[in-house]
Amino acid sequence: MARPREFDQQVVLDKAMNVFWSQGYSGTSMSDLTGAMGLSKSSLYDSFGSKHELFLQAMDHYRNNVTARIKSIVDLKAPPKQVIASVVGRAVDRILAPSGKRGCFMNNCAGEVAPTDDEVARRSAAGFSVMEDTFFHLIERGQKQGSIPANKNSRALARFLTA
Repeated sequence: MARPREFDQQVVLDKAMNVFWSQGYSGTSMSDLTGAMGLSKSSLYDSFGSKHELFLQAMDHYRNNVTARIKSIVDLKAPPKQVIASVVGRAVDRILAPSGKRGCFMNNCAGEVAPTDDEVARRSAAGFSVMEDTFFHLIERGQKQGSIPANKNSRALARFLTA
């Protein structure tokens, strides 16, 4: 009979995501992952599969727990232009912080791995889609309220902000 898991899968997946985020896919070894996650190699493989499968799960974890929170900003009562400025400003602040030189995890995945991995490309696109749709809805609302010029292409602006 197999031993029951003695760890919180979401917690250790978050740790793996942070290792990949800080070091990139290629720069991350199985030793880095087991050390950060506090798991033996056999537990890691039994629970998450290969390094590649763990990376895909880390991308899903990011999209479901980080990117998905962004969707909720559409419902904020603050003016859309102010919400957009806040999102962009916080991203810049995180990137420029002494410990924040990691950038966006989804962008990192897209730049490093997606060109040679269709599954990573698909997951990256799904994450970008969430961001783009969020900006699109904010821009549309801002256009209806008059704070964003109505003659601007809202989808093009959303894509620009996502990039």
